[in-house]
Amino acid sequence: MRTLIVGLSLPNADFDNHSFLNAPSFAEYQQLVVDTASVSRTVDDVVNGAAAHTTYGGQAIVNGDASAHAFSLRTLLEMRRRETEWVISHVGLVVLLAYPEVTQSDVAGGPWRSYDWLPRPEAFSFETDLLAGFGRPGAVLVDSGHAFAPYIQQLAPHVAYRVYLNETVVAVRNAHVFARSSGGQAIGFELPLGEGRLVVLPPLVKPESDRPRTAAAIADSLAHWREQASTAAERHTKKEVS
Repeated sequence: MRTLIVGLSLPNADFDNHSFLNAPSFAEYQQLVVDTASVSRTVDDVVNGAAAHTTYGGQAIVNGDASAHAFSLRTLLEMRRRETEWVISHVGLVVLLAYPEVTQSDVAGGPWRSYDWLPRPEAFSFETDLLAGFGRPGAVLVDSGHAFAPYIQQLAPHVAYRVYLNETVVAVRNAHVFARSSGGQAIGFELPLGEGRLVVLPPLVKPESDRPRTAAAIADSLAHWREQASTAAERHTKKEVS
């Protein structure tokens, strides 16, 4: 099974590495791994003219109306939302290397928030339930049985949270926390997302220098995820038959 990696360049034969804007349709995948800081950066690039970006089809992306030679940024952002809805409606997995939500006020068509491409988990707000913080490097695994335990086990000294879960909110108590900071903040957790699942991870301190290690940890975690999902599906089928 191929995995779409957005915003990182990770060496693995099963990974397709792209930016948020030039990736093929998210709906072609059941597993997405997204560096959320890169989402904001690429949208800012187009809005501010800092760098040129093209679609997967080779069209220039513009912050305005589409033409025969250019694709509208607003249309692309709406397209990503539809594609992600398709992924989660088909029991897909979305993994976030998470940063605080930010607003791009100058996107043509109205302000756009950096998590607007992603449907919200039920009774959850990326703005208020992901609290900003600058954690020191390190993470503590509190559930070794979770599928993404390898990410924490292999990368703990190399990650530092930029957001943590607001555990005082009743609505997010259905979150499954599997990693905490040294001070006890919930920095690795899982939430139901429609028919799919959302996994939030602390990002790398220096992603450019840890690519092979990061690729191996994410690949191991995804393999565990598929194994656990397959086992759960088999149990469900046996229960229905009996």
